[in-house]
Amino acid sequence: MDQGSVVSYEPVQPHWLYYDHVDSDGLWVPFSQYDSNNLNDAFNRVTEGQEEVVATEGAHYDVLLTERIRRAAYWKEEPTSVRRGTWFYKGANDHHYIPYPESFSERLELAFMEAMLQDQWRKTVELPTGEVVILHNPKLATPWPSVTSVDDWASTDHKNACSVKRGMENTGAEIPQGQPETVDHLVFMVHGIGPACDFRFRTIISCASSFRHAARELVETHCRAARAGGRVGRVEFLPVDWHTPLHGNATGVDKVIQRISLPSIERLRTFTNETLLDLFFYSSPTYCQIILDTVATELNRLHGLFCSRHPDFQGQVSLVGHSLGSLILFDLLTNQVIGSGHPHSPEDLGRGVTAILAPSPQSSGLSATVSSMSSDGNQPTKFHRMRLISSSVDNDSYDIGVGQVSIRYPQLSFNPYMLFALGSPIGMFLTVRGLRHIDPDYSLPTCKGFYNIYHPLDPVAYRVEPLIEPNTFMPPVLIPHIITKRINLNFGQSVARLTTDLQHKMASVLLYAWQYLSRRPSGRKLSIQSSSALQQQESSTVPAQSERTNGISTGMLNRGRRIDYVLQQTTMESINEYLFAIQSHLCYWESEDTVLLLLKEIYEESDIVFEDLPS
Repeated sequence: MDQGSVVSYEPVQPHWLYYDHVDSDGLWVPFSQYDSNNLNDAFNRVTEGQEEVVATEGAHYDVLLTERIRRAAYWKEEPTSVRRGTWFYKGANDHHYIPYPESFSERLELAFMEAMLQDQWRKTVELPTGEVVILHNPKLATPWPSVTSVDDWASTDHKNACSVKRGMENTGAEIPQGQPETVDHLVFMVHGIGPACDFRFRTIISCASSFRHAARELVETHCRAARAGGRVGRVEFLPVDWHTPLHGNATGVDKVIQRISLPSIERLRTFTNETLLDLFFYSSPTYCQIILDTVATELNRLHGLFCSRHPDFQGQVSLVGHSLGSLILFDLLTNQVIGSGHPHSPEDLGRGVTAILAPSPQSSGLSATVSSMSSDGNQPTKFHRMRLISSSVDNDSYDIGVGQVSIRYPQLSFNPYMLFALGSPIGMFLTVRGLRHIDPDYSLPTCKGFYNIYHPLDPVAYRVEPLIEPNTFMPPVLIPHIITKRINLNFGQSVARLTTDLQHKMASVLLYAWQYLSRRPSGRKLSIQSSSALQQQESSTVPAQSERTNGISTGMLNRGRRIDYVLQQTTMESINEYLFAIQSHLCYWESEDTVLLLLKEIYEESDIVFEDLPS
């Protein structure tokens, strides 16, 4: 054994992985290089007798090194296994390399070191499972379950043999890029009805993760100069789940609903009980209170936990609500009290605020006010809310928040920066509650901005600006596509025009045929008028191309800026609007245009320029 052979051996570089449940199979996913290095450093300390808990993946997950467990920090999720990978194998039916158990890897590495130092190959290593790994040379190793010697390997069919690799870099696996450590802005995301948020039946946790990933990619793509200058970190999106506590054992409501449900069309009734009933729950004083308390408590808990895990965080906090979730947040923010002392003490959070209706001296209608006793016990301070037109409301029993009896509105421990409503029915609910007009001077007490974002085919979404300026029509702001979708947009517009023309012609033909069969000679004139009316209606609903208000007031709900923003239809959606109506209500979680709009508004005051975007 010469000196050169001794120097030629270098210990394998370990890389850490975690087990991710994908359907029923599962997949070992590598940590980022940054997280893996931190885990290796902690591993070295653990071997010296120190217990370590390492925050990974943007501090979303903690790894308990001694137990080899990865657990979520902010939400409930089944813990998963963690493994220090040095040797990997892939079977004939496997698509990815799998790390050997660490004890197996240690045995393989020891044998590899001996072979290197002694320059003796075609070495067999028997693992505790009975599997045999043959080290042919420094770059080739193969396992064979039934082989007990090298001679057997030479005379055996190899078509089912597996591949063995030493070190993560030899497996060809892509190591994910780590997330920036600096968090510029924190966003809480509140879901709508039901446990699933989209057509893939993903939870709010998965959807928030997709939103977070899309935001990170857009910042990397369109903020290159700011990132290079260290001016941009990342926007953190955290999920807020209120459906699970409402339908859990604490309330027991699901068991009662199950007992009174009919046995027929079981799947449809299960769907109704798990989703649509949430709307009725929110209209109930009892369960509305539970929902509001759950959302507020979770927001305060997550905010406190985030600040403890990011002690240097100096950014703002915003809220995103989808569907019913946007209404919950709007009601909650409508009834926040200015000057109540943020952050609140536990006593303040427990006491909450009760909203009441009082006669407005300036109008024949009603003006909603919020009353809260001052700390010295003096008369309540009243804060102006919204003007109602109603004469049949019991002023002593009902409140502006949800129109229900005895609702106590909990207070948040922070003042939100902006509220983004996605596919929101806020406008409809306010109207049903008796609201005909939002005072232009009204703004959310502790939140300076409000954006109502919707898809044009969303059957649940409603506008808000007409409630502020009811006598003037102002089209919503058209959200531009990102640059990569311009070709698709132009093609989609062409298809939309062609589809519209075909619809008009078909309508004219059918109308003419019906009139001819009915012996009405005025068919052609009626068909032309019908087509003209359709064209006039379509031209009146073309969205605005900018945020300009053209001198029309949009009130102070969003600091005098536009409130209603509309997404663009895709090519397929232009062909059949009714077919994609339900899907359009669930599209926001994967809409890059929606993510980009949020990012631009969040970073606006920081003078961050987004590059390569349509003008």
